[in-house]
Amino acid sequence: MPPRQSSRSSPPLLSLSEIINLEPEEEPWCAGYAPSQRRRCHARTNARGRRSAMALLDKGTERLHAGLSIDTLLEDLAPHVLCTRFHQNQASELSSRFKRKVRTYLESQTPTTPSSRTASLSSQTHTVRSTGTERGERAALLRKLRETLDELRRLEDAESDRQHDSRSSRRRETESSSRMLSPRTSESPPRRQISQEPRVARGVERRPTEYSVFSLTATVPSVAQPQFNSTRGDETLSQAQEGPSTVARVSSRTNPLSNAGTKPRVTRREIEGACGICLCDLHIPNEDEHTTEADAETEHDTEDGQDGNNEDHGDGDEQREEELTWCKERCGVNFHKQCMDQWLARARTCPACRSKWEHTH
Repeated sequence: MPPRQSSRSSPPLLSLSEIINLEPEEEPWCAGYAPSQRRRCHARTNARGRRSAMALLDKGTERLHAGLSIDTLLEDLAPHVLCTRFHQNQASELSSRFKRKVRTYLESQTPTTPSSRTASLSSQTHTVRSTGTERGERAALLRKLRETLDELRRLEDAESDRQHDSRSSRRRETESSSRMLSPRTSESPPRRQISQEPRVARGVERRPTEYSVFSLTATVPSVAQPQFNSTRGDETLSQAQEGPSTVARVSSRTNPLSNAGTKPRVTRREIEGACGICLCDLHIPNEDEHTTEADAETEHDTEDGQDGNNEDHGDGDEQREEELTWCKERCGVNFHKQCMDQWLARARTCPACRSKWEHTH
């Protein structure tokens, strides 16, 4: 007996444009929604977009009748029915709305054959699978991004800790070096003072009443400098008066008569050598200067005619002495009078012994 055929015939399937209620050629308006106007957009779509939308609708109708999924096709269709000026950002929302309408239509149809049910189920399964795949990929990307951010934070924290440790170590090294240097600095001045005091005492004990030629020579270049401080001599005297007890004992040995309150007698040095200020000779050389003392005495005893010459020499010596001056306060050193006048304009002390200069001649 042949199988009984079903008396119910399958209803014809609608086209995709009827299902989603979209006619691009008949209604060339934007399918987007204007929130400010609370209505559909009235802007026109371009002709190329309408032609592309019609082609996609025909292709979607064929795939839908064949039981195939058209989700990707609906995503491509949405941008073509939106205006390019305002509502291209609504393409994702519009494609989702198209998908809901298609799914509702397919569910409303009574399945007549297992093939149509299988096609519908496969379409839904594919949609769920693709959605799950996208979610999984998105979750994997978010997880990788989170791991990368955590690694960056860890590296930044490590770098910050390293810089902090480096600064702390440098600070500790600086403090330790300063502590090591501070005792040496504080102890060095007393050690230097102790080492210098016996040296001064020994030098004065060896020569209590005379001045060394070498010390005078070493002092002269420093006082003959062009830029001279006028208060240097006074400061030296004040330091000598305010010095320690060792310096006081030295001064008492060099001048034993100072305790008695009488001024010692100062003897003038011999007129020889160079001026301590300009470093030039103290006297002008002449022809008789190279003769020996023995020849001078012999000529004085034998010839009376030489008395006139000796008197001439005496006059020359007196003239040279008038051009010279000497320290009558302490050391007796000779200087050019002209040089000494220039010196006294800067300092009122002797260039050799630093004593107060006495103007009487």
